[in-house]
Amino acid sequence: MGLAAEILADFQSLLTEHGVKAKWKSIDLLVLISRVRNEQQIDMGGFVEAPDLSLRVAKVSFRSATPKFGERIEVDGTAYRISKVSAHTRSPILNLSLTTTDE
Repeated sequence: MGLAAEILADFQSLLTEHGVKAKWKSIDLLVLISRVRNEQQIDMGGFVEAPDLSLRVAKVSFRSATPKFGERIEVDGTAYRISKVSAHTRSPILNLSLTTTDE
């Protein structure tokens, strides 16, 4: 078994224990939330919530296309906008940074 396969097997085990439901387009996903910050930023009329979180998801969860910057994803019933997509070519895991849908 190669390194990528071992990483994916371990990641799948973590998802089974700690995964959170997400939905991108029509695909149901199981993701790990790796970082969560809920801040406020000033906007017209006062302060607004500015969530900032990071997800990790197995690349094999996607049929053909992967999420792109600016698209929406729902995590545990809340909608977010994808602000960054990063992945290493040899890694079986895709990292998504999310923010509010208002930005």
